Amino acid sequence: MTDNLPREDNLRMRRFLPVGIASLLIAALAMRAFTAPVPKDRLQQLRKGMTKDEVRRALGEPTKAYEHGQWTYRRPLVFGFVNIHWQTDGTYDGEYNYERF
Repeated sequence: MTDNLPREDNLRMRRFLPVGIASLLIAALAMRAFTAPVPKDRLQQLRKGMTKDEVRRALGEPTKAYEHGQWTYRRPLVFGFVNIHWQTDGTYDGEYNYERF
């Protein structure tokens, strides 16, 4: 009877290993989903009147640039976004929308 115990433990471990790996993966994705769409320290670098190149240096390339004067920043697997707004002269207007879900 004692000869079967190691084999039973091995089978039990094989059954629960995929569940453990899936649980860790889900936890990692959940943690990622609730991070900031743009790190706050980068947003704090923004100043009204900055050029598009200056904003790119601070935040990187936008995920989407709209013709009506707005850039959107998103990160993969993150719930939320940041919208940057432009004045008619093409400089940053000092406003942004920071949305988290």
